[in-house]
Amino acid sequence: MAAKNSFPLGYVDLPDGAKAIYPMNDIFLNYTFEDMEYWEALRLATNLIIEAYKCYNPKTKIMTITGKIKVRTQYKHLLGKDNTTRNQDLRIIEDETDSTYLEFQNRAKPDVPVEIRSVDYFGLGIGQSRGKPANQIWLLAQDVDAVLQGETFTRYILKDEVTENDHPATSGIMYVSLTKLSKAESPVEELAAFLLGKISDPKSEVVKKIADAFKASFSTFKADKEVAKMLTLAERYKHDGLVEGEARGKIIGEARGKIIGEARGKIIGEARGVNKLAELIKGGLSIDEALCKIDEEQDKQLADLNKL
Repeated sequence: MAAKNSFPLGYVDLPDGAKAIYPMNDIFLNYTFEDMEYWEALRLATNLIIEAYKCYNPKTKIMTITGKIKVRTQYKHLLGKDNTTRNQDLRIIEDETDSTYLEFQNRAKPDVPVEIRSVDYFGLGIGQSRGKPANQIWLLAQDVDAVLQGETFTRYILKDEVTENDHPATSGIMYVSLTKLSKAESPVEELAAFLLGKISDPKSEVVKKIADAFKASFSTFKADKEVAKMLTLAERYKHDGLVEGEARGKIIGEARGKIIGEARGKIIGEARGVNKLAELIKGGLSIDEALCKIDEEQDKQLADLNKL
């Protein structure tokens, strides 16, 4: 995406050079909307998309966000008993009940395909909603044909095949082609062009407010020392074009090495512990026999670890 854009928000200095930051950079988005000062800008942007879709499909039941909101970034869904998590970019909670999840997707072919990951998130969202709306909006910087099917907007809902009636729970997954949307000259098209980095100074007053919020946040973002650390770490594992699976493999590999190292240290410490030695002697072994026993157990445990 970066190579095709002309107008980054600016640059952040990293050890290996300056990095251009565009509006859809995931770290920047999470940083920005952690601050409630920018929540209304997010509401404006989201409602522009929803209103455009309502014009595209007047029969839709999706509503704009008008109540009191709070925003959660990198919202974590708990999956099963193993405490595995899945993260979404942003979650807007309206009046403490209704949720709109926003995903800013830069690449058409991530490690887990969009059509699979979005359904995974959708199921988790409605499962936690207790019957309240839990809508998904996926803003796609590159078209994903499997879900867009040549359209600018698509929205998938639960529907009965026999009666063709909608399910009572009307939550859905909306996909938006930002590239198609950015080609016209209305406020929502300007928003799409701004998000893609095609323009930096929108003419629409509404979109200008959104752009100004992004620019104001970036001024703080680029000066934050912690940001440089996060971006450097992200660059270490995820350069432009790097397959997400490779990055994940590096992270898991390092974590695995750390776990094994820590476990090895723990085993040696415990094996040499006074309590362990006393237990063996109490069981009838001499001191020499107990020490030999400890050494045997240690060697076996370390061998098992090295097989991981």
